[in-house]
Amino acid sequence: MIACTVYRQRDGRFHDPLRRAAWVTYPEEQSHLISARWVDQEMRATEGRVALRASTLPARAAAVRAGIGIGLLPCYLGNTDPLVERLTPPVTELGAEYSVIVHRDLRRAACVVIDWIRQLFVEHRDELAGVQAAPPKAAAAD
Repeated sequence: MIACTVYRQRDGRFHDPLRRAAWVTYPEEQSHLISARWVDQEMRATEGRVALRASTLPARAAAVRAGIGIGLLPCYLGNTDPLVERLTPPVTELGAEYSVIVHRDLRRAACVVIDWIRQLFVEHRDELAGVQAAPPKAAAAD
């Protein structure tokens, strides 16, 4: 499972960051995605507004990191970024299981790759599931 949660730029302020927040979210073309629907629901529930719509994960992560708004990111990305902080626990309704699909003719040749992918998921289980380690230290200013 790859867990996601809401993050914001690390700013040290102690306020309700979800209430009336500016959100970094998905474009209209991706509104069918379960994660996009979840963000829309959260924005309505917390009187939030759209700050930026971005179609790629790297763009959404960069926008959250830059302080444009709060956003839903995979925990493996947000938990390791010293410039963002987690606002919520993992969103359980967005959890999904993943499968590797291989054409029947390539199954034997792909066994090594499949085993490697399986091992990576086992080794990084906590990161993918959103188990939060000690908070990362903020990057030093140059």
